[in-house]
Amino acid sequence: MMGLSNADWLAVEVHEARLQVWAMQGASALESATSESETAEPDGLAAFDAALAKLTAPWQLPRLPVFVAGLPAGRTDAAPRMVPCSATAERTMAVATENFDLQVIPPLRQQTPSGLLQGAETRIAGFLSLNKDWDGVICLPGATSVWAQISAGEVVSFQTFLTGELLALLGDGTPAEGTALDDTAFDDALSDGLSRPERMAGRLASIRAELALQDIPPPTAEARLAGTLIGAELAAARAYWLGQTLAVIGTGGAVPLYLRALSQQGAPATEADGSRMALAGICAVRRAVNVG
Repeated sequence: MMGLSNADWLAVEVHEARLQVWAMQGASALESATSESETAEPDGLAAFDAALAKLTAPWQLPRLPVFVAGLPAGRTDAAPRMVPCSATAERTMAVATENFDLQVIPPLRQQTPSGLLQGAETRIAGFLSLNKDWDGVICLPGATSVWAQISAGEVVSFQTFLTGELLALLGDGTPAEGTALDDTAFDDALSDGLSRPERMAGRLASIRAELALQDIPPPTAEARLAGTLIGAELAAARAYWLGQTLAVIGTGGAVPLYLRALSQQGAPATEADGSRMALAGICAVRRAVNVG
């Protein structure tokens, strides 16, 4: 923790159930900390403030400005930005809590189809800040997966899917780090899901029955489940990935599955680390609002 006394602001990302914070001096990260925190619970801004204070307590920092991405809607009155718009927010909302002076990065809102990005937009901004003049489509797997069309630094449109949430509800989630995927089962289910997405609900019921009857082992069931759901998502998002320059932003989890699925469709994608893109995006917003 050497050099923490030089920190002059904090960068924070709330991503699903995880809270990550970086102690910053200008554009340089001095230290970082992560927790699987209670910020996913709908307890309001006070719960976020308490979780962040607990996570940063070992640093013994004075009260610092905090740029935060991904704070769930309802925690503040930050008005969403409507797409199409610049990927990088040019305004934030100032909110003072018991322990911090927050600068909340607003979410992105789409009217049709209705959609809300809470944090994904900042990861997109980070990717674009590191890849100047990049146009194409960015996929961000997660509990809610996102497909965003990017042109001239703007988010033109996006589509979201609950694939990750369904995968967690119906199975044990994506294979754990270091666990081998049943490639054949995944590939076959992906092909079926992509070619006949209208049969998805029936296929899921069949997988559950086969697992209950012990006709297939759990790893095979998980692979089939993931392949079926991701295949159906790719079918619905075909207009976003077919013939496009692609990037996939994330860390572990379903990211390898999406990369594999896209590669099999002749649509290779650039992979970018989610946390790195989040920090780059927060720094880009801070520059855009002319703070420091």
